Amino acid sequence: MQCLSLDEFNRLTFEAEVLSRDLHGDKVLQTSDGTIYKLFRLKRKLSSATIVPYATRFAKAAHELKRRDVRSIEVKQVFRVKAIKRDVVVYEYLEGKILREAIADASRRDGLLDELTRFLASLHAKGIYFRGMHFANLLVLPEGGLGLIDVSETRFRRGKLGPRLRARNLKHMLRYQEDIQAMQAFGLDRFLARYIENSALSPRESSVFLSAAGRSHALIADAVKRLKP
Repeated sequence: MQCLSLDEFNRLTFEAEVLSRDLHGDKVLQTSDGTIYKLFRLKRKLSSATIVPYATRFAKAAHELKRRDVRSIEVKQVFRVKAIKRDVVVYEYLEGKILREAIADASRRDGLLDELTRFLASLHAKGIYFRGMHFANLLVLPEGGLGLIDVSETRFRRGKLGPRLRARNLKHMLRYQEDIQAMQAFGLDRFLARYIENSALSPRESSVFLSAAGRSHALIADAVKRLKP
């Protein structure tokens, strides 16, 4: 990984807008030309990130998503700034609106969540397990459809995901209260049914999927009960 001095980094990000920060400092910067600088820090001394840094995972995941024909960010560069103990991923701004913001418009909610069932089914068919599957990491694209951002925790399989792994991915969408409320307004049972339909799961796969989904989260368990005759 290329190393940059603090002076070089500061020149690149001079007058950049801070899009995200936490108690440890800036996390995402955007320059006037639309370039994004995403900063990663090593959270623990003993971590797998010392072997494969998060920035490297992010870049590899973005490349693999593109290879599998999934819209996401395109990484231009990865480098390390030792002076601030950060790895940095550089990519161009991806046009779109965060799904969480888009579904705040009740008139769009149902259509977008129905689109999400198709998108999720497509990801799983392509062997993609997106651990960051919540509505702030999904982008509604101007040309239609959805894309992924913040992709460092994406996992890839050679073939399509099995029903149990698909079910496990669903619970990541129920981590935040605003996302839960949107899903409940749409209908969790309706979401599951549309996902199964779009996934073209066999009766046996659907049964395994629903059983595993019901065990993953109490709200999903209630929805599964409503689906069963």
